Amino acid sequence: MCATFQFKKQVFKPGKNVLAVAKSGIVRHIWAGFARAEISDWWQRKGGILLDIYADRFTERSDKTGKLIWDEVPSGLVIRGLLDRQSGEPLIKIVTRASTPDEIQKFQHPRMPVLEVPLYPHMEMPDTPDATELF
Repeated sequence: MCATFQFKKQVFKPGKNVLAVAKSGIVRHIWAGFARAEISDWWQRKGGILLDIYADRFTERSDKTGKLIWDEVPSGLVIRGLLDRQSGEPLIKIVTRASTPDEIQKFQHPRMPVLEVPLYPHMEMPDTPDATELF
Protein backbone atom coordinates (compact mmCIF):
# COMPACT_ATOMS: atom_id res chain seq x y z
CA MET A 1 0.00 0.00 0.00
CA CYS A 2 3.03 2.25 0.39
CA ALA A 3 4.24 2.27 3.96
CA THR A 4 6.53 5.24 3.34
CA PHE A 5 8.04 7.11 0.45
CA GLN A 6 11.12 9.23 0.00
CA PHE A 7 11.65 12.43 -1.98
CA LYS A 8 14.85 14.48 -1.93
CA LYS A 9 16.22 12.28 0.91
CA GLN A 10 13.22 13.09 3.13
CA VAL A 11 11.02 10.19 4.25
CA PHE A 12 7.25 10.68 4.39
CA LYS A 13 4.98 8.49 6.55
CA PRO A 14 1.24 8.26 7.18
CA GLY A 15 0.07 10.82 9.72
CA LYS A 16 2.58 13.44 8.56
CA ASN A 17 2.35 16.35 6.12
CA VAL A 18 2.85 15.47 2.47
CA LEU A 19 3.44 17.83 -0.43
CA ALA A 20 1.55 17.16 -3.65
CA VAL A 21 0.61 18.93 -6.85
CA ALA A 22 -3.02 19.62 -7.80
CA LYS A 23 -4.44 21.62 -10.68
CA SER A 24 -4.37 24.65 -8.34
CA GLY A 25 -0.67 24.19 -7.49
CA ILE A 26 1.23 22.76 -4.53
CA VAL A 27 -0.84 21.51 -1.61
CA ARG A 28 0.26 20.30 1.84
CA HIS A 29 -1.95 18.11 4.00
CA ILE A 30 -1.76 15.12 6.32
CA TRP A 31 -1.34 11.69 4.71
CA ALA A 32 -4.32 9.84 6.15
CA GLY A 33 -4.75 6.50 4.47
CA PHE A 34 -5.39 4.99 1.09
CA ALA A 35 -7.90 5.08 -1.75
CA ARG A 36 -8.45 2.02 -3.93
CA ALA A 37 -7.94 2.74 -7.63
CA GLU A 38 -10.83 0.41 -8.38
CA ILE A 39 -13.25 2.98 -6.94
CA SER A 40 -11.42 6.14 -8.02
CA ASP A 41 -14.55 7.41 -9.79
CA TRP A 42 -16.49 7.15 -6.49
CA TRP A 43 -13.82 9.21 -4.69
CA GLN A 44 -13.97 11.85 -7.41
CA ARG A 45 -17.79 12.00 -7.29
CA LYS A 46 -17.41 12.69 -3.55
CA GLY A 47 -15.19 15.69 -4.33
CA GLY A 48 -11.81 13.93 -4.33
CA ILE A 49 -9.09 15.57 -6.41
CA LEU A 50 -6.34 13.52 -8.04
CA LEU A 51 -2.81 14.57 -7.04
CA ASP A 52 0.75 14.08 -8.23
CA ILE A 53 3.05 13.09 -5.38
CA TYR A 54 6.71 13.33 -6.31
CA ALA A 55 8.81 10.49 -4.95
CA ASP A 56 12.17 8.92 -5.64
CA ARG A 57 11.31 5.60 -4.00
CA PHE A 58 8.70 3.90 -1.83
CA THR A 59 8.34 0.99 0.58
CA GLU A 60 5.88 -1.78 1.18
CA ARG A 61 5.73 -3.62 4.49
CA SER A 62 5.93 -7.38 3.99
CA ASP A 63 2.88 -9.18 5.38
CA LYS A 64 5.16 -12.17 6.08
CA THR A 65 8.16 -10.58 7.83
CA GLY A 66 6.99 -7.07 8.72
CA LYS A 67 10.13 -5.66 7.08
CA LEU A 68 10.09 -2.67 4.75
CA ILE A 69 10.95 -3.47 1.13
CA TRP A 70 12.13 -0.47 -0.93
CA ASP A 71 11.77 0.11 -4.66
CA GLU A 72 12.48 3.02 -6.99
CA VAL A 73 9.79 5.16 -8.58
CA PRO A 74 10.66 5.05 -12.29
CA SER A 75 11.83 8.33 -13.78
CA GLY A 76 8.96 10.40 -15.16
CA LEU A 77 6.33 8.82 -12.88
CA VAL A 78 4.68 10.03 -9.68
CA ILE A 79 2.72 8.35 -6.92
CA ARG A 80 -0.96 9.03 -7.54
CA GLY A 81 -2.60 10.71 -4.60
CA LEU A 82 -6.10 11.87 -3.85
CA LEU A 83 -7.20 14.90 -1.87
CA ASP A 84 -10.16 13.80 0.26
CA ARG A 85 -12.27 16.76 1.39
CA GLN A 86 -15.21 14.82 2.88
CA SER A 87 -14.21 15.08 6.55
CA GLY A 88 -13.96 18.87 6.72
CA GLU A 89 -10.17 19.02 6.92
CA PRO A 90 -8.59 18.01 3.58
CA LEU A 91 -6.55 14.81 3.80
CA ILE A 92 -4.22 13.12 1.34
CA LYS A 93 -4.70 9.48 0.47
CA ILE A 94 -2.34 7.33 -1.60
CA VAL A 95 -4.14 5.60 -4.47
CA THR A 96 -3.45 1.85 -4.52
CA ARG A 97 -4.07 -1.06 -6.86
CA ALA A 98 -3.87 -4.84 -6.61
CA SER A 99 -0.32 -6.21 -6.76
CA THR A 100 0.73 -8.33 -9.71
CA PRO A 101 1.95 -11.88 -8.98
CA ASP A 102 5.58 -10.70 -9.38
CA GLU A 103 4.96 -7.81 -6.96
CA ILE A 104 3.35 -10.13 -4.41
CA GLN A 105 6.44 -12.32 -4.59
CA LYS A 106 8.83 -9.36 -4.22
CA PHE A 107 6.93 -7.21 -1.69
CA GLN A 108 4.78 -9.87 0.01
CA HIS A 109 1.89 -7.41 0.04
CA PRO A 110 -1.43 -7.48 -1.89
CA ARG A 111 -1.61 -3.72 -2.68
CA MET A 112 0.77 -1.32 -4.43
CA PRO A 113 0.78 2.45 -4.89
CA VAL A 114 -0.35 3.59 -8.31
CA LEU A 115 2.62 5.01 -10.24
CA GLU A 116 1.60 7.10 -13.25
CA VAL A 117 2.64 9.90 -15.55
CA PRO A 118 1.98 13.28 -13.85
CA LEU A 119 -1.38 14.91 -14.50
CA TYR A 120 -0.07 18.44 -13.91
CA PRO A 121 2.95 20.46 -15.06
CA HIS A 122 6.11 19.88 -13.01
CA MET A 123 6.54 22.21 -10.03
CA GLU A 124 9.66 22.71 -7.94
CA MET A 125 8.89 21.45 -4.47
CA PRO A 126 10.14 23.17 -1.30
CA ASP A 127 12.70 21.25 0.73
CA THR A 128 10.30 20.80 3.64
CA PRO A 129 6.64 19.81 3.78
CA ASP A 130 6.11 22.46 6.45
CA ALA A 131 7.04 25.39 4.19
CA THR A 132 4.79 28.32 4.99
CA GLU A 133 4.36 29.66 1.47
CA LEU A 134 1.97 26.85 0.57
CA PHE A 135 -1.80 27.09 0.56
